[in-house]
Amino acid sequence: MAKKHRLFLSMYTFQIKKRNTSNLGVIDNNAFLSKAYPDVEDKFAQGFVQDIIKLFDLKLFKNKEETHGGILEESDFNSGNRTFDLMLNGGLKGLKQYLINENGDIKDISEKEIVGLKFFARIWLPANTSTGYIFIQRYNDISLKTLFDEIIYEVLYKHKFILAGQRTVKTTTKVRQKEFLKKAGVQEITVAVYNSPHDTSAPNATSATIKLKNIAFKKNKVSKEDVDSELKKKGIEINTAYTYQTKYKAEIDGYSEEKTIKENNTLDLIPNILISSDCVDDNNHPIFKKMQSFVMAEMEQIQQEAK
Repeated sequence: MAKKHRLFLSMYTFQIKKRNTSNLGVIDNNAFLSKAYPDVEDKFAQGFVQDIIKLFDLKLFKNKEETHGGILEESDFNSGNRTFDLMLNGGLKGLKQYLINENGDIKDISEKEIVGLKFFARIWLPANTSTGYIFIQRYNDISLKTLFDEIIYEVLYKHKFILAGQRTVKTTTKVRQKEFLKKAGVQEITVAVYNSPHDTSAPNATSATIKLKNIAFKKNKVSKEDVDSELKKKGIEINTAYTYQTKYKAEIDGYSEEKTIKENNTLDLIPNILISSDCVDDNNHPIFKKMQSFVMAEMEQIQQEAK
């Protein structure tokens, strides 16, 4: 079968704190493992990893809303760098689905059943830091992110811990941000003006949104001075404070990608991470061992940037 689907990797960070404490009271990953598994020698492999495996218990694991579910097909851990790799077969749950063949024949699937896809993920608890990482492979917008949120929640809650801010945070590396911006051009700037009218060439309102298209420059960062210049070219004068968003567009590995950031804060830009074709089998599924190497490269870059 030809490889027709693109697979992507999403990266998330998280921090751990005791339940019913301030979000500022995050604890070191070492401290979490010590407090959660005081009587276990290998606290990561025999404690944390086994807690996750037990959640599946040879049956379907579901999130609380029962919108997603999956079974554990393959796993591997490394106590040295404290990584736990999983291959799940799962997908959407809690709604009626259909199987449709090439002849257009339809077969109903109960809301209790799942049309499964294979998903690779890695959970990383590096030592001497209060930040953990989750790497989750996805198919375009199809992901088991909510299922992994539930996995982390269940393990932490069992030991009277919780995620700081009760969430994971999407992230990327500085290298990937720079690579995207090298290939990207400014597609559009959206200016938001509040509580002040401006001249006759702009919308006469107490609040307005102005979209600037066909931008004539290619810059990694768009400053307020750049926006003022583009407004002036369009004959628009704004005599009050405003905010703006910049949309970038890039052609990357044969597909078009757009990203929007506030003002010129390119640190908030999180481009897609396209998984290389050698990590994908003929069924368009991730290859477990190849994905381990692919994610390891991202980990090494994170460690390098942290120095």
